[in-house]
Amino acid sequence: PCGLRELLARIEAVMRRVQPRIERRGLSIGALRIDAALREVRLGGRTIAVTRKEFDLLYLLAARPETVVTREQLLRDVWADSWSRRTVDPHVSSLRTKLGSRDWIITVHGVGFRIGRA
Repeated sequence: PCGLRELLARIEAVMRRVQPRIERRGLSIGALRIDAALREVRLGGRTIAVTRKEFDLLYLLAARPETVVTREQLLRDVWADSWSRRTVDPHVSSLRTKLGSRDWIITVHGVGFRIGRA
């Protein structure tokens, strides 16, 4: 039999092994650089000021460059439990404006969005 402290240490070790690791890293797509550690977006060397939700949305799309991310996935992963059906659209529109091109975020009608290249 082991003591309580040893048992808790073993449980913590098992939990660390089974929990998924979410590793936020820097991403680059053409001239677009997204630094997850600093939560900074740079385009062609200049910093683009984005909101917390805009950053999360852009990071999610950029982290899956070959994937169409559905509106439902975006709502679940970026907004969790506080959203309405049209929450995504104004954020996408704002990001397109800040990035200077609609080509950075491609709408896949009836499905969702994917990252593009401007």
